[in-house]
Amino acid sequence: MHPRRAVFVIWLCFTARAFFYSAALPLWEGFDEWAHFAVIQRMALRGEVLVSRDSPVPRDVQASLELAPLPWDLRNLPQPSVTQDAYWNSPDEERHRREAAFKALPAAWGREDAVGGLPAYEALQPPLYYWLMSPVLRLAGDASLGDRVLLLRLLSSLIASLAIPLVFLIGGTVLGDDAIAAGCAAVAAAMPEFAIDIARVGNECLAVVLFTLLTWMVLELMLAGLNYSRAIFLGVVLGLGLVTKAYFLAALPAIVLLLAYEFWRARGRRRTVLISGLIIGCTSAAFAGWWYVRNLLTTGTWSGLSEALMLRKMGAGTMLAQAGAVDWRGAIDAILLSHIWFGGWSSLTVRSWMYHVFYAVILVAAIGLVRYVRQPPVLALLAIYGSFWAAQLYNVMLEFLSKGVAASMGWYLYAVVGAEVTLAIAGLSALFPKKWRHWAAIIGVLLFTVLDLYTVHAVAIPYYTGMIAHRPDGALAAVHFDDIARVGLHAAVQRLEIFKGIVIRDPLLIGLWIFYIMATVGLMVIAARLGKVRSEAGSDDS
Repeated sequence: MHPRRAVFVIWLCFTARAFFYSAALPLWEGFDEWAHFAVIQRMALRGEVLVSRDSPVPRDVQASLELAPLPWDLRNLPQPSVTQDAYWNSPDEERHRREAAFKALPAAWGREDAVGGLPAYEALQPPLYYWLMSPVLRLAGDASLGDRVLLLRLLSSLIASLAIPLVFLIGGTVLGDDAIAAGCAAVAAAMPEFAIDIARVGNECLAVVLFTLLTWMVLELMLAGLNYSRAIFLGVVLGLGLVTKAYFLAALPAIVLLLAYEFWRARGRRRTVLISGLIIGCTSAAFAGWWYVRNLLTTGTWSGLSEALMLRKMGAGTMLAQAGAVDWRGAIDAILLSHIWFGGWSSLTVRSWMYHVFYAVILVAAIGLVRYVRQPPVLALLAIYGSFWAAQLYNVMLEFLSKGVAASMGWYLYAVVGAEVTLAIAGLSALFPKKWRHWAAIIGVLLFTVLDLYTVHAVAIPYYTGMIAHRPDGALAAVHFDDIARVGLHAAVQRLEIFKGIVIRDPLLIGLWIFYIMATVGLMVIAARLGKVRSEAGSDDS
């Protein structure tokens, strides 16, 4: 299979997988999904260009939070809200009453404020994603709430899928081998937490694509050098990213390092480098500067995020003095765990040894990467990836000082999925003979496809259909054949349909599941065929 044709098939596989996740995940199971949706709906149905962070959620969203089974992390919401665990333990009559009430929610409630409900707190996020989604939601008209959520989930998945060819471009630029670069794209497409992260209503899908595009552009600048047109393009992408998600601030140190490196090596073109840097700064500020100035004026912080707001009176010295109290090992473990697989807002996890398999692979890849550490493209990826990790650790400090929790959200690392996968494949392939370097991508795809198939069928679906629940200590019970027999496969499919609107029905859900299986297994087949192409090429070279 030609690598460039393979990338197109990998893109289709990723899209099929993301569509299944979009349809199968319960309502509001995505991280902060209901709050993101509430912001879009206020923009779409009320014409609000910017939504106040104190605005109440629409009445239909609040009603859904009181009717639908909610993720485990929302278990502290007051009654009548219930978690998945409590919902499936309720009498049949109570479940049927809730489902009927959800189906009967008036479309007009989308234009009304909830009384005494929750605030649409994701309004503190930059607005670009919400601006893009609001016209689509407006076109949905009086569709049911479940169908509107599904529509935005599918569109978000399509947007995120653009990251797959970009990962291929990054891999090809660094590794110089289209077959292995296509393997990098296959690894990214197989990551189960990546699918969970973007198959929801939320700005992560757009942020991932823009950050991956930014990563590829930085690589191109390292190889081709700075000029004014490239500087404008980079400034535009950075500006769009900054008005999509605040974590684009983490890209600034890497870009400054890039400019400093270019200034050092371009002895006869230093004036061009300086002007290019000014162009990047001015262009990005033209797109996003207004948002951050607005945050500073209204909240006293640049990001405007709630944790920064809580700590705005705390000086940097005071924060640093508290760094020794943080359990950094536990924080890093929490980041990696929630990056590999965290099962959505119900915080589902798997056995610890499964995570440690991935930890071991990460360690081996890091050892192998030492071989390439002096190459400019690898240095550029390390600067981007390292800057983002520094931002994650800074967020650990914010979470610890504001909430007493030493952790950060590992799914944010999918913003740098292009850098991460390429660095990992480069490190692993360095440990193989040239002829067998394709095995690095095959191992990555194999590990993630096995993890994905296991977590979907042995953890997520059993939990979402009431086969298993959390134990008193908060751990999730393992599924057994007795649990499956008690519910039954047909009933399980029907339970996945609830609170989804009128579009998701048995035939569609089963069809999406079949395509999901074909796409997931297909990624392994594609990786093996790419390996065969690479192996034959290696034999010819020798």
